Amino acid sequence: MADTEVTLEEVVARARALAPVLRERAAKAEKARRLPDNTIADMMDAGIFRIHQPKSVGGYEFDYGPAQFEVAKALGRGCGSSAWVGVLIACHNWVLGMYPPEAQDEVWGPSPDTIVGTAFAASNSEVREVDGGHQFSGRWQFASGIDHCTWVILGAPVMKDAGPPDYRWFLLPATDFKVEDTWYAAGLRASGSNDVVVDDVFVPAHRSVSLSELHGGPTPGSAVNPGHIFQIPVMMVFPYNIGAPMIGTAEACIEALIERTKNRVALVGRQPVASYATVHMRLAESAAEIDCAGLLADRDAAEFNAIAKAGGEFTMEKRVLYKRNIAYGAMIATRAVDRAVQILGAQGVAEDTFEQRAFRDIHAMNAHIAVQWDINAVGYAEQALGLEISDKRL
Repeated sequence: MADTEVTLEEVVARARALAPVLRERAAKAEKARRLPDNTIADMMDAGIFRIHQPKSVGGYEFDYGPAQFEVAKALGRGCGSSAWVGVLIACHNWVLGMYPPEAQDEVWGPSPDTIVGTAFAASNSEVREVDGGHQFSGRWQFASGIDHCTWVILGAPVMKDAGPPDYRWFLLPATDFKVEDTWYAAGLRASGSNDVVVDDVFVPAHRSVSLSELHGGPTPGSAVNPGHIFQIPVMMVFPYNIGAPMIGTAEACIEALIERTKNRVALVGRQPVASYATVHMRLAESAAEIDCAGLLADRDAAEFNAIAKAGGEFTMEKRVLYKRNIAYGAMIATRAVDRAVQILGAQGVAEDTFEQRAFRDIHAMNAHIAVQWDINAVGYAEQALGLEISDKRL
């Protein structure tokens, strides 16, 4: 599929059309603890994985931020795990566009539809510099959608004799890693976020990048992918890939709740639940919080895309502000779902309701370190108070 002139509106329309199908598959996918192959194929056919893929291989290179949010909101109406995995795979194509051209050719040369996973939570890793690259071992947790991937990007520090370690992202083919079935979770059950294990493999130099090369501006991939989205600092905006499915899931939860509430009658008093003022207050406050989270993300995304297009500088003040805001949006979207689900009473714990799945999924999403409020709030406050920034990845 190489329709490079496609618009974001067309991709979002395709994602919306998938939502009812994804909702039908959701219960079975949860039991399998992975997305079915046909869901991955459907998202691929819809162009979802191409939203941030380089145009040089047939991708769309849509503005970073709005594309994730619109696609995630559409998919989230069907299945939170599908929204999560779909947006993350699209992000991985964006990251790969910053690798040296030789690495991109290895992955996309056989097919631009190759699916790449990531895992950055290393429970242990060992990396040694050797002639021509690195010797590499370790175990990584939380590789969402990894069962469908033929390549993976793994993060690990390379220790130096002096000075801080060099944190690098290593690109490995499926022949160099194995997947262990470890994903048993309360939420995002269908995301298949299993462990990746690597046992003493060689990674050539062109298949790793230092995080310091992805801090904004030219990257090792700029020779073939000069577009503005590849100039945006990776760690500054990566949380958008977490916040987008969270806000999408929250919106879908409220929509489902409204429809269910219209027809409910209270067990005590036999009054329409929709007539209760307490229901009105909870519903309105939750909907307002979700809207605020989305509007804040939209404002920031418009700004950082404009800075990248103009070749401007991403100041530390902006970096910590964007991360603070997406983490805050994630927090209030989770809070909004918590409050709204209370309206369901005992029905809110039934496994066969969409709202109950959304409740579990958004809490699992909110556990991701990228949107942890305490971490992101501290970074913002440190910069505002003139202190040294703790997060060296920025």
